[in-house]
Amino acid sequence: MLLLNLILAIIWMALQSSFTVIDFVVGFVLGFIIIGLTRRALEEQVYDLEARKARYGSNDYVRQTYRIFAFIVFSLWSIIKANIEVARIVLNPRAKLRPGIVAMPLDLKSDSGITTLANLITLTPGTVTLDVSSDKRTLYMHVLDVHDAEKLRQDTKEQFERRVMELLP
Repeated sequence: MLLLNLILAIIWMALQSSFTVIDFVVGFVLGFIIIGLTRRALEEQVYDLEARKARYGSNDYVRQTYRIFAFIVFSLWSIIKANIEVARIVLNPRAKLRPGIVAMPLDLKSDSGITTLANLITLTPGTVTLDVSSDKRTLYMHVLDVHDAEKLRQDTKEQFERRVMELLP
């Protein structure tokens, strides 16, 4: 459906005779609305609806797009918050840092999900993913300031891993 949405955006730009970013965004949003309104008809004609439901569950294009958008917004917000926290730590000359390596058990099973989580952790200032165990059950990360390792594990699982699992189980 993403490909169809991109095609609709390009068609919109061609109809407008204007190939600007704004026209692409308008075309993409209009395509998104059209796909959302005609989703059932599109799925019945293009896909075997029952096979799609068996494979993807009840997720449809609109929900999946919303999840991706929400994930991107969450990721950017987490990076901004972490940048502020790291700046606060670095600018405080009396800060007593407690760096450490934390092992976090993984619920993610797919390679793409584990890779996405590892990259998200690394992109967040103050944390770096070091390794994933060979059995893919544990992720090791270095943290600039560890106050409570268990709380860090719990927060990472609830915030980051849960959101990645919604997209890439």
